[in-house]
Amino acid sequence: MIIRCAIISIGNEILLGKTVNTNLAWMGSELALMGFEVSEAIAIKDETEAIVEALDHFWTRYDVVLCTGGLGPTEDDISRAAFAAYFGKDLIFDEEIWTKIKQRYAPQNISIPNSNRSQAMVPEGFIALDNQRGTAPSLHFQEGNKNFFALQGVPLEMKHNFDTHIRKILAQAYPGVEAIIQRTLHCFGVSESALAEMLSEQELPKGVNLAWLPQTGRLDLKIAGTDAKSRDKAEAQIMAKIGGQIWGTDGDTPANVLLKLLREKQLTLAVAESCTAGLLQAYIATIPGASEALLGGVVSYANRIKEELLGVDTIEAHGAVSPETALAMARGVQKLFHSDVAIAITGIAGPDGGSKDKPVGTVHFAFAVCDKYKHVQMYLRGDRESVRHKAAEAGIILLINLLRDTDF
Repeated sequence: MIIRCAIISIGNEILLGKTVNTNLAWMGSELALMGFEVSEAIAIKDETEAIVEALDHFWTRYDVVLCTGGLGPTEDDISRAAFAAYFGKDLIFDEEIWTKIKQRYAPQNISIPNSNRSQAMVPEGFIALDNQRGTAPSLHFQEGNKNFFALQGVPLEMKHNFDTHIRKILAQAYPGVEAIIQRTLHCFGVSESALAEMLSEQELPKGVNLAWLPQTGRLDLKIAGTDAKSRDKAEAQIMAKIGGQIWGTDGDTPANVLLKLLREKQLTLAVAESCTAGLLQAYIATIPGASEALLGGVVSYANRIKEELLGVDTIEAHGAVSPETALAMARGVQKLFHSDVAIAITGIAGPDGGSKDKPVGTVHFAFAVCDKYKHVQMYLRGDRESVRHKAAEAGIILLINLLRDTDF
């Protein structure tokens, strides 16, 4: 059973680029997991004519239409009136909603603006869905087998109301829809085209689909289906083929996977960074409890700092961006912090500083794991910001792979 959906994002700030439309991405993903197909989406101005035109296009074509935005109390929030106009309904003042709005203002000990009364206006025949995260309720209208929902533009409120109300309503209205069961495998060191050549959906259990989702510097592989056993069997087949390229699954990040490994092995970490200028350490430090494993690091951007703090003596002979200097940095920071493990990064992030022998994007990584050392060289494409991000994440993922390598 396929139920087709459409999403309307209302808000001038979205069209002006002042607000990123994260609501669309989140809602589309959640609906897909529930088994509902989002076939079309649009962002429009907070104007009656635009809203009516969008509804006229979507309501005649789709089973479920969802709107976000335009439910606030200000003059530019005119969505309720536009909904009423399109569906041929009168706007009715709901005293119960108004009472709840006033109750929410009461603890703040401030007078409620009269403009908030507009949030208690509900098109006749619509059901107001209580909003426990704000003042404006969500709205629901059903006509035959079709359902229309109006949700808040504030992501926190929208997500809460979707989880609290919309999921249940959709499940009850369309009981034949099967939820999608999926698993995301995070890959590194393999391109989208190379991965596609290794894997074929025809070899997987029936009803299982693959999707390749390129990230900055890495690749995600999504396995989806409606049967958990088939999904698990497909995952096992894929792991048998490309397990070496997979560093995490689902909500894993490089930083939390690395920290988990370090804690399990009771290892401490120190980091020496040049071109990434502390970015790798910043990624790790965003994880609560990072101090259990991360001792600290040195941002040795200048050659003098590499030499004085880390004891690097290879720059004159080999240059700052070289395997020799990266390894010397790793040994130096490991010794300085008395850590079990160390990561060192030195490279050319650009846009200047490259040469024929060492073009922009050249990055050297060095790793120390107790008394073992390894060097990896990579050429990373992109602008300065992209190269730095890719290098920081690559350093983390390469260390994850080393720690999992029983032969290292």
